[in-house]
Amino acid sequence: MTRRAFLSVATAAMLMSMTCLHVAGSESRAPAGALPRIQVSSNGRFLVTEDGKPFFWLADTGWWMTGIVPADVDFYLAKRAEQRFNVIQFHCGRLVNDYAGRLPFHGHDALAPDEEYWRNVDSIVAQAEDRGIYVALVPLWGEEYGRLFGTDAEKAGQFGRWIGARYAACTNVVWIASGEHDSINGFRLPISAGQKAVLTAAARGIREATSGRQLITVHPGAARTSSGDFHSESWLDFNMLQSGHQMDSAAYGLAENHTLISHDYGLTPVKPVLDGEPIYEDTPDAIWIQRDVDKPRAGAAAVRRKAYWSVFSGACGHTYGNNNVYGFFVPPSAGFVQKLPGGPGNRELWKTALDAPGGAQLMHLRELIEPRPFLTQVPDPSLLASPPGAGNDHVGALRGDGYAMIYSPLGQCFSLRLERLGWREATLTWFDPRTGKCEPSGSALANGIRECDPPGDPGDGSDWVLVLERRDSRIQR
Repeated sequence: MTRRAFLSVATAAMLMSMTCLHVAGSESRAPAGALPRIQVSSNGRFLVTEDGKPFFWLADTGWWMTGIVPADVDFYLAKRAEQRFNVIQFHCGRLVNDYAGRLPFHGHDALAPDEEYWRNVDSIVAQAEDRGIYVALVPLWGEEYGRLFGTDAEKAGQFGRWIGARYAACTNVVWIASGEHDSINGFRLPISAGQKAVLTAAARGIREATSGRQLITVHPGAARTSSGDFHSESWLDFNMLQSGHQMDSAAYGLAENHTLISHDYGLTPVKPVLDGEPIYEDTPDAIWIQRDVDKPRAGAAAVRRKAYWSVFSGACGHTYGNNNVYGFFVPPSAGFVQKLPGGPGNRELWKTALDAPGGAQLMHLRELIEPRPFLTQVPDPSLLASPPGAGNDHVGALRGDGYAMIYSPLGQCFSLRLERLGWREATLTWFDPRTGKCEPSGSALANGIRECDPPGDPGDGSDWVLVLERRDSRIQR
């Protein structure tokens, strides 16, 4: 395709962006009208909709949705909507075939898009909106930027403007300007000035085409955060980290997600932060370090632990993933396990894996946080009178207007400094992250030190949240 032909495609995309089209013939499954755009809250810590409502990011990684037929896309989105996920992280441009055998670009030239391929991406974005779901679009992975552009920042900027214009009118779109951006340099840090210029040009192109009305972040490799290369960039609206595929990151000498989030939480200018890729459910522990698919696999307990640590450390939400869902895996035979380099131990049909317990249980985190004034919440480890613990024992603490919460990942005992609450009296409730059910635990004067013993026996999978509420502000259930 010639440059003139590319310009005509870009012009068509601009015209299409005047309205975000819905799938022809599909029934509307969301409230009438487009979803409200997402923006950063006034305090810089969280996300809100443009009409001012707090937005708790609960995402799934459906990276390779282009590879499944539209009916399966709808099946997937319907299940995730039922489980109260409100964002899907979606890698829309890859150097692999879509379900119909199409590639995103003619001749692997990013300025020569295959319009049929991208119409399928359009359809996926529209199907998500019909289900009330936002999509976090990843135009390219870092290595793909390097392969397609080298160090040609001008060309990368053209691509950013084209793809940004194509989805500018889609109010359910936010951007992850690059997936694993450091893979442009083989995951070696630092990336070069030329490589950074390419990634920055693409992001600025998206920003220009969307007039700054769609949020932009970057997804790094493990165990890293976007702040290392891009925090000071004006186009970076919020930070994203990848804590990586370890059940206990500290055991491998890596920073845990609560450490990375705490780091970004303390940066200026203030920006929201979240873990965009923790260990996926049913992934062999430390697969990319040990490269052994026979290692113990992450279950629901590990999934919950990473999620609650994230939010209790100041994150504006959390992203989930499943080892069999992100690439929509279909095993060729019973008992099959995909070994590296083909895949990180994938073994279960993706449609079945949608019901994995960890993914189904994360709605309870949303149910815990959303009813409260969570735009006021801050991490507050000073509430703890006992040591916060290390590794998987780490206890998280946060507080907001009229409430405080303590997360005990292994159901271990802990001590609280109740006077730190600044209230006269508090009601206490144990919240079960597995079921979302609450067990009242009485009330207490908010002074002195209180020993707290979660229900049941301690151990992996016995996590609990203690919810303390100012007596005159308790949420009605």
